Amino acid sequence: MPEKEKTFLNFSRRNFLKTAAVVAGSAWLGSSLGCTPQSTSSSGGSGGEAPTAMQDEIFNVACRPNCFESCQINAHVRDGKLVKTSMAPLPDPAYNRVCLRGLSSVSNIYDPDRIKYPMKRAGERGEDKWERISWDDAINEIADKFTAYQKEFGPQSIVKSIVSGNYGQINQGFTATFFNNINASTMAASLDIGNAVGLNRVVGWAGIWLGNENADLVNAKNIFIWGNNLTDAQIQEWHFMADAIEAGAKTIVIDPIFTQMAAKADMFVPIRPASDAALILAMMNIIITKDQIDRKFLLERTVAPFLVRLDTGEFLRMSDLGVEPTEGPKDATGKATKVDPVVVWSGSESKGVALEGASDPTLEGEFTVEGFACKTAYTLLKEEVMQYPAEVASQLTEIPVETINELAQLATEGPVTHRCGWGSQAYDNGVHPHHAGAALAAITGQMGFPGAMYGSQDWNVYSGFNATHNAAKEAPAVKSPSISCLVMADVIKTGKFKGEDITIKALWVHDGNPLCTFVDTNGWLNDVFPNIEFIVTVDMMMTDTARYSDIVLPCAQFFEYEDVVASGPCYHMIHSEKAVDPPFEAKPDHEIMRLLAAKMGLDIYPETNQQWLKDHVDTEASAALGITYDKLVQEKAIRWTPKPLVRWTDTFLTPSGRMEFYVEKPTPQQDYGQTIDVARERLPRFFPPGEAWPEDPMYQKYPFVLMSERPRFRVHGQWYNNKILRELDPVPTVKINPADASKKGIKSGDLVECFNDRGFAVATASLNDAIRPGTLVYPKSWQINQHVAGGWSQLSTFRHDPVMVNQSFMDVLCDFRPWTGGGN
Repeated sequence: MPEKEKTFLNFSRRNFLKTAAVVAGSAWLGSSLGCTPQSTSSSGGSGGEAPTAMQDEIFNVACRPNCFESCQINAHVRDGKLVKTSMAPLPDPAYNRVCLRGLSSVSNIYDPDRIKYPMKRAGERGEDKWERISWDDAINEIADKFTAYQKEFGPQSIVKSIVSGNYGQINQGFTATFFNNINASTMAASLDIGNAVGLNRVVGWAGIWLGNENADLVNAKNIFIWGNNLTDAQIQEWHFMADAIEAGAKTIVIDPIFTQMAAKADMFVPIRPASDAALILAMMNIIITKDQIDRKFLLERTVAPFLVRLDTGEFLRMSDLGVEPTEGPKDATGKATKVDPVVVWSGSESKGVALEGASDPTLEGEFTVEGFACKTAYTLLKEEVMQYPAEVASQLTEIPVETINELAQLATEGPVTHRCGWGSQAYDNGVHPHHAGAALAAITGQMGFPGAMYGSQDWNVYSGFNATHNAAKEAPAVKSPSISCLVMADVIKTGKFKGEDITIKALWVHDGNPLCTFVDTNGWLNDVFPNIEFIVTVDMMMTDTARYSDIVLPCAQFFEYEDVVASGPCYHMIHSEKAVDPPFEAKPDHEIMRLLAAKMGLDIYPETNQQWLKDHVDTEASAALGITYDKLVQEKAIRWTPKPLVRWTDTFLTPSGRMEFYVEKPTPQQDYGQTIDVARERLPRFFPPGEAWPEDPMYQKYPFVLMSERPRFRVHGQWYNNKILRELDPVPTVKINPADASKKGIKSGDLVECFNDRGFAVATASLNDAIRPGTLVYPKSWQINQHVAGGWSQLSTFRHDPVMVNQSFMDVLCDFRPWTGGGN
């Protein structure tokens, strides 16, 4: 039987695809949202299509609701109303795409529940009682309160929360400029960052999520997909994977769940949740034992030969041997750097020598150099992975030994692409699978050439924009802090952050919905929001967070103002035209910030938005690429990255310029004064997650791992109220393996309560053989009021790994039972 037709938990590929047939219903979206043929635009539109009697105007818009976005689409406008959206071509046609979210955007704009006017709370928070107020009254009250708080409690008493709801430059830029100029604090979202921390500690930071561009997948021989159901979670990128499969790439999906991506793969490897690091360590064990490492790559492009002092855990340097450091080039601040070469062991000379000029550095061994006991970094890595033979990893991962051996062999047959997703990073041990994955790529030499990488879907922001644009006109003497949302409750309770006094009085929520998309709803409602005196939310819809605010301001949708977008995995800078006016009294974010700045006496913006955009785009960096604002307006989109984009072809952005699988000086992703285990973080390791593990004390009471998925019907919390998509995806569901459901007398369509000591959520049961026994899977980001009772984030917690400082969405244990109408 072909591998693709093999079953998992009595679930065949054919049956899986039958259950997904409803998605085919989305095919009608492109034609039924607007019934007109495409046509030429009148003045102001992009033009380029054949005229019709209807004479629709067609505008160029970048769909930009979240990180993996930036699809260029046509906005079809008739009589001042958006009637349809369609795919618009980019200069690089490989990135032409549009999904069901973009096609159904008309429903978002004209949603009858869209916020129409500024609203002020008229009852208790969450009671959903409001009174309409004027913009003048709203801005006056906000300005008065901000000014009073600043005067009494200092500028840090005002906190802004900005997540990823809109990646337009003017949208985020005007807001950042305002809050930088009043020196407000920031509430960092601390989410979906674990994979980036794990990878980038090895290769260096050149953005958040890094990899070769998606079009490079076709160059790979073997593609490992680690916890990434990209057919749904990054739906716009699926066609690149399909191209690679058609070209003959062998695809291996490693995931606890038999996803749609698994159904398309040559090999599906079901893995115990949160055990990915153990599997990768075992694969490295096998590769090293078989001597299938890439010695040349290890010696020339990694820290493998660097000598590590056993007393300090740091690299041995020439200064340790009495050689004074020399002055190096100046850093970004203009300060001269110091050059203190690392020491390696010379085999021919049988002594420690400076790396530069060493002709034969030794890869492996333990040495004493002028009294310093040392081992090579590779030796330390090898010692760690030797603790994980396939038999040990099999017990931890529940993957057969023979399968682990097969995976190890495939990882050496390049070019190999390891495409990691956002599954394994959502546990408290979520840095280490990706640190280990980068180390696996290092020992096999699978980095830095076409078809070879370890990384996520490449995501980046154009770095050539005006870097000073959003800065404060006058730098503050003491900059207000950035505080992780995961410690916000503690900061409010203690009135301290990193030992300094802070009193938080106001929260401005922009481009996000923490009550819906962050962990620990109960923590927000019990410990955070009640202790913040004044909360303002800027949004289109009355989201969970908006309902618990004091003032809600209606903002414009990205079809309703001009902007420039240059982020995400499409590699183009896009001029996004204004297609329609905002309805009712909604205003673009930049106009809201202008009003508030003027009321507070801040002269921080140019007279026109076009001048801001022109100043933002027209930089030396842009000129070097042949990009100007005027040219962008004319051409609509310009590719700004090299083609093909292959990462790490010559150097890495680490201090050494090499892959640093041994991390000399680990630091937390965000510093809030915590203590970290430095020794643990120097190498990739396996340790159990914070909760979701059979040996955890909670497991006896709550034996199910509660996992989330990113559905194609929403973008985090956005599109939650889209009337078209709710026809296809009407209610919150929880996917359950039939064997687990039968033990509790539950069948598909029943209401079930998923619960633990922290909270509960009620959802409709969907029995599905694709779900691993012992796990429950829910599509994330339903609003609280869309549940019969409870909500998914009630079951999670602020607990987190102090190094990763990341929301552990899946590190949750629970149980489930038929819903009988009460609370847990």
